[in-house]
Amino acid sequence: MIRVLHVYSYFRPDFTGEGVYLEKLAVHLLARNIFCDVVAAVTPPPVSPQTVVPIRDVSFFGSPGRRAFYVNMRMVLWFVRNVRKYDVIHFHAWVDRIFLYHLLAFVSRRPIVQSCTLDDSMGRHIEGYRHFYRPIVRRLGRMIDLMMAISPKLYSDCLSAMPPQKVAYVPQGTNIPLPAPGAREQARAEWGIGRDEIVLLYVGSVSTRKDIMFLIENHAAVAACGRRVQLMVVGPDLEVDYAAAVRRKLAESSCGEAICLVGYLDDPSSAYRAADIFVFASNNEGFGNVLIEAMSFGLPVVSRRLPDVTDSIVEEGGNGFLFDTAVEYVDRVKSLVLDEALRSAVGSRARQTVVDRFDMRGVAERYAEIYRSFAAEASGRS
Repeated sequence: MIRVLHVYSYFRPDFTGEGVYLEKLAVHLLARNIFCDVVAAVTPPPVSPQTVVPIRDVSFFGSPGRRAFYVNMRMVLWFVRNVRKYDVIHFHAWVDRIFLYHLLAFVSRRPIVQSCTLDDSMGRHIEGYRHFYRPIVRRLGRMIDLMMAISPKLYSDCLSAMPPQKVAYVPQGTNIPLPAPGAREQARAEWGIGRDEIVLLYVGSVSTRKDIMFLIENHAAVAACGRRVQLMVVGPDLEVDYAAAVRRKLAESSCGEAICLVGYLDDPSSAYRAADIFVFASNNEGFGNVLIEAMSFGLPVVSRRLPDVTDSIVEEGGNGFLFDTAVEYVDRVKSLVLDEALRSAVGSRARQTVVDRFDMRGVAERYAEIYRSFAAEASGRS
């Protein structure tokens, strides 16, 4: 049995993509005799029942309203008492800027794995400090045994500050749904989608970074193709002011009735099954996990081009389409809306891409290999 402690700044019940991802990954790790516990700094309880199914224990130490000193004192005491129980300490965030918890793991001779998932690679992290402190931060970074990057971009960023033997590229994965006869028709009936309607789907937070406004502003041009086209937005409001601006834009839009803000769904499977095309306009991603989720359901995707991120998943004209401008976005979506055979062919290739490269079982085995190697090394550390 291998015990891994996952350290977060935020976790459930607050919506965090990484936390949701760990819940899915932990099911596969458990089957490989790897047990996951979670410690989170500033997310308040209670924990939802869904969270604790694959994860053995979740500990919280404060809420956003608590003073940082209070939270850190409680968390430090917990670390001192418990850190040696674990074979590997896996950080999913830079929980503090003075490497306090990394130091506690290091002096306890626990192997340290650090994930980078957005703009938190070691190279970018060092740039966040004043020039005077950067050599110190580089030295503190030597405590980390492995940086795990989820995209070629983050991998390259990490190599700018870490030796190659301490950096690994491990992409995200997803559970591939089994074909279910009649599931699409049932899902569309549940959502009240007409037979001749084409549904564009977005899944993710309503926030500035995700640029939902772009999808809304360009929907009228897409709908001008002569087909009934609906845009379905699934995800929570993460930024109150931005979400309010989105709703004002909808109220002013000539096609506002064709755009539906669904909100957060614990399981968006029915939305994926009901949709025809997945659209994604995010301006900044470490990976873009919803892309492979959509592709696993056989959906063709139209995504903003993010170098070494989305273009490492989406092959232009093969398993999906990429865009740089609004004109390109509208043209690519309209081509899929008007051509059912194209939607089917691109969607089939999209699903096969996920089967070949992003199956969660294969990704979980890669995690397991890393944890096993460090757990074996930890037993020999004095």
